[in-house]
Amino acid sequence: MHIEVRVFGGLADRVGGRRLTVELEPGATVADLRTQLAAEHPQLAEALPRTSVAVELEVAGDDRSIGPDDEVALLPPVAGGAGGPDAPRIVTGLTEPPFDVDAVVGRVTGPATGGTVVFLGTVRDHAPDLDTPVVGLEYSAYRQMADKVLADVAGELLAEHPGLDGIALLHAVGDLEVGDHTILIVCAAAHRHEAFTACSTALEEVKARVPVFKREVTADGATRWVGLPDRAVEADS
Repeated sequence: MHIEVRVFGGLADRVGGRRLTVELEPGATVADLRTQLAAEHPQLAEALPRTSVAVELEVAGDDRSIGPDDEVALLPPVAGGAGGPDAPRIVTGLTEPPFDVDAVVGRVTGPATGGTVVFLGTVRDHAPDLDTPVVGLEYSAYRQMADKVLADVAGELLAEHPGLDGIALLHAVGDLEVGDHTILIVCAAAHRHEAFTACSTALEEVKARVPVFKREVTADGATRWVGLPDRAVEADS
């Protein structure tokens, strides 16, 4: 079976691109993928023992099986860290609210984490250019692309900030009320400066690149899609 592997950071530099195609036997595992990559791309062999493999947006152990339609990625090691299913720690995706913040923090932090920065976006009760109160938001998404972009952003941030122990990028979809959380970003690192910097960058990248679309609902029953050229509020008929 043909497997397309996404490649990030310095690993992409070694192979001269961000995607590789690998031929594996049906039922192959992450360990089989590592063996095949080392044989076909000797320039990766030295780094592979410290490289994490993500399958379907989750860092996977060597015994994880790979299907022909799975999303597979090679993630570069964090500075001074060892490879394996616990490094780096990545959680990305779209989700229905509410976020389980404590659980997500627990998934991306570890014994070496010295600072964890959490950003929570929240539905507010107003918009700067509206006189009528906002009562809710409706989020929709191009889900397949959004999942891939969130994974891309996480991989890029890990490459740019090698001191990160883990990162979570989650965006809410569906109907949200005032006070509900829209975005959860968690950046964990040995030192607070890297965690703060990565969190700020992550937020801007998610807002600019992830195909999630927002419609505001106001107290008078009117709605508008945020970001369209026509910003006029239209009441539902």
